Amino acid sequence: MKQNTIEKLLAENNGILRTADVVAIGISKETFYKYVKSANLEKAAHGIYLSPDCLTDEMYLLQAQFPKAVYSHEAALYLHDLAEREPIPFSVTVPSSYNSGGLVKKGVKVYYVKPEWYGMGICETQTPGGHVVKAYDMERTICDILRKRADMDIAVLNYAIREYMKRKDKRISVLSHYAVALHIEKQMRETMGVLF
Repeated sequence: MKQNTIEKLLAENNGILRTADVVAIGISKETFYKYVKSANLEKAAHGIYLSPDCLTDEMYLLQAQFPKAVYSHEAALYLHDLAEREPIPFSVTVPSSYNSGGLVKKGVKVYYVKPEWYGMGICETQTPGGHVVKAYDMERTICDILRKRADMDIAVLNYAIREYMKRKDKRISVLSHYAVALHIEKQMRETMGVLF
């Protein structure tokens, strides 16, 4: 019975299991680890296991290991289809007090923000591998790339803004609200005025 429950969870998560998710549905760690061994699951990271036929979803695995890391900047542009290519390295945002040593070791580009800005605009979106991850929404991402425009490739920035403006699901009022909250109204007006 418990094996069926674990297999169902494994199927729902496209071949990736987290120990925490299994324990959360009432299955003991001991039972889970027996299943891991019998099913030949591969340990991908602490508390994360993959089925042998699972295609690795690096974005999902990274966030499973570092739940506070929210995909932002180039990575969020990619997830929202506002970029021409996959970002290398991935970029994430964490609260300013977060210890990001593990992320840095993995080669991830880490941005730090004030705690009051961290939660603004977090949404769930799908990776190309079909897993749900947390990223900043399109509007927050546009604001972020404008805030860090000195660090951004100008071609990436211009492409993202042009594509955003073409989108039917864009929310200009939300963009404006974020620009005020993040103190970038001037840059927003200048950029939107120059490009459009």
